[in-house]
Amino acid sequence: MGAMTSLVTITMPCFNSRQTLPMALASLLAQDYENWECVLVDDGSTDNPREIVEQANDPRIRYFRFEENRGRGVARQEALDRARGDYLAMLDADDWLYPSKIGRQLDVMRDEPDAALVSAGMAIVDEENDIVGVRCTGASRRLLGLVRRLRPPPVAHAPSMIRMEVARQCSYDAELPEAEDVDFLLRLMLERRHCVLPEVSYVYAEHASVTPEKILRGHRLWRRILRKHSGGFPLASRTGACWSLAKSALCRCAFAAGLAGALLRRRSRRPTPEEADEFRAAREAVLAVRDRAFGPDPVGAGPPAGAEAPEE
Repeated sequence: MGAMTSLVTITMPCFNSRQTLPMALASLLAQDYENWECVLVDDGSTDNPREIVEQANDPRIRYFRFEENRGRGVARQEALDRARGDYLAMLDADDWLYPSKIGRQLDVMRDEPDAALVSAGMAIVDEENDIVGVRCTGASRRLLGLVRRLRPPPVAHAPSMIRMEVARQCSYDAELPEAEDVDFLLRLMLERRHCVLPEVSYVYAEHASVTPEKILRGHRLWRRILRKHSGGFPLASRTGACWSLAKSALCRCAFAAGLAGALLRRRSRRPTPEEADEFRAAREAVLAVRDRAFGPDPVGAGPPAGAEAPEE
């Protein structure tokens, strides 16, 4: 089967994300490439995301539920185990995709058969769903060399597409409360080639998930991940842990000095005018699908981006 007729599985762990889920699902319904399935794993939510899934009324969205919260690692692995596609993509329930994302990455998968993974840039948005930064874009779409070093993965998990036969050789660590995606990518990318596209195609609501406390937890979890690889990379794991401790200390100093916002902003660059225009066009296309599928005021989802809040 050729890449452009292959089934793509998008895995989506979901926990109490009712307000953002309509936009996430609408971005799937808006995809130019139509041969996809979404495996949505409800990780013990209390806000009834099943109702939003039923409103979408699309058999490509497969809903599974844990009766109690079991953590993102377990939810991601459950979704991977239930995947039926030839390629794996990811979408968190508080993010959304550009309509061209799946088809564009499949184009590259077809043209670069040695690439285990194709990633892309992320648009960082604020509370109003406006673009404020760009992260993880590549210089070109060329095939990059083997990843041989024990270091943080050179791409982000969320905007990536992975060949399913490669993804199934790895697994998400259920013991990690966070950073299970980093651990997964690290093991997947060692000794494999990848591509990073220069364009943006994934929208990340960083304001809803990244805090100074989470950054420090991320460093602690990275050191925990390094310890898992100490047998194969004894020197690199120790060196990486020392660097992580030093970065944690610098972060604490910056946070104490009231520089948390500046530190978070440094993680991204400013969007170019062209990137801002492409973002707005993608947002309007997804919002139009959201309004058709869920109504202009989706159940529990609040007003569309840019709408004025009602007077109290």
